[in-house]
Amino acid sequence: MLFVDKNGLVDAERIIVKRFSTIERGKLDKVNGIIVHQTNSPTAQSTFNSYNQTSANGAHFLIDKDGKIYQTASLLK
Repeated sequence: MLFVDKNGLVDAERIIVKRFSTIERGKLDKVNGIIVHQTNSPTAQSTFNSYNQTSANGAHFLIDKDGKIYQTASLLK
């Protein structure tokens, strides 16, 4: 079971929090679905670089090629 803190961040050993407010939008009251995306980026860092742009789009979680899991946005947004 995962613990989600008051900021919408998962507290788990396997998940590395690397939050980008640039990809967060308004309040999210409930989960409406789970969507799996595939990036065309060669590395996780190149995806993170794109998340730094103003009005960037992104996902709540990113799984790197080596299996590392990053949380990149609050589950509340």
